[in-house]
Amino acid sequence: MSSLAEQCNSEDTDVQLPTVVILDNLHHIGSLSDIFNGFLNCKYHKCPYVIGTMSQGVSSSPNLELHHNFRWVLCTNHTEPVKGFLGRFLRRKLIETEIDKNMRSNDLIKIVDWIPKTWQHLNSFLEAHSSSDVTIGPRLFLPCPMDVEGSRVWFTDLWNYSLVPYLLEAVREGLQLYGKRAVWEDPSKWVNDTYPWSAASLQQDGQSLLQLRPEDVGYDGYSSSKEGASAKQVSQSDTEGDPLMNMLLRLQEAANYSSTQSCDSDSTSHHDDQLDSSLESAL
Repeated sequence: MSSLAEQCNSEDTDVQLPTVVILDNLHHIGSLSDIFNGFLNCKYHKCPYVIGTMSQGVSSSPNLELHHNFRWVLCTNHTEPVKGFLGRFLRRKLIETEIDKNMRSNDLIKIVDWIPKTWQHLNSFLEAHSSSDVTIGPRLFLPCPMDVEGSRVWFTDLWNYSLVPYLLEAVREGLQLYGKRAVWEDPSKWVNDTYPWSAASLQQDGQSLLQLRPEDVGYDGYSSSKEGASAKQVSQSDTEGDPLMNMLLRLQEAANYSSTQSCDSDSTSHHDDQLDSSLESAL
């Protein structure tokens, strides 16, 4: 960028400047202001348009808006144009393949429709147990091959070696930050239930697809029973995982113990007053 700034400041009219400069992953740069300060004295009619991408905001954003005429456009995974980008990209890719091979595959159509749904399902899982800041972008799914067998092998590798490791790490950090906020549901179950490839390949890949177990991310108090878990068991597990409730219960036990040791005839009212004061001090 410093070289480009020098060219913009040059009086040489023969210098060919680009019209647009695209900078990806700007969040990896320590100071954005230092990179663009070379353009402060440039004439705007000579400067190229700069399009940058970043996955999170930076503290120098107001400075860039003020001195470099930057404008920020928020693109989240659950809103357009990003939300529908994966589906549009894969459908265009499928149409190009059909034109080149002069054939139409219903199986591929099912796969192309299923991939964006899987992406959205995984992001819903991440939002439930962490936050929207850690959701997955569409980039990982763009290389999907446009043939049935190749796409099956590709997805199995993507699931086992890219998606599952990231999901485990993101959910583990989310549970540490926010605690339990939703009932655990392994996304691999949804993948197996909606698997777009043949039943024979499902039997083979169903065993090879990694699962996301609650114990792998530190999801405490989960119930191993899937269908018959009662509301009482769920509420008990939530209580065990709540440090504030545990503290209040210990205070109540201490108050009960002290009241039983007292021979005062007003022990009942004394217990209530002590419990109320303990709860007030705790809260």
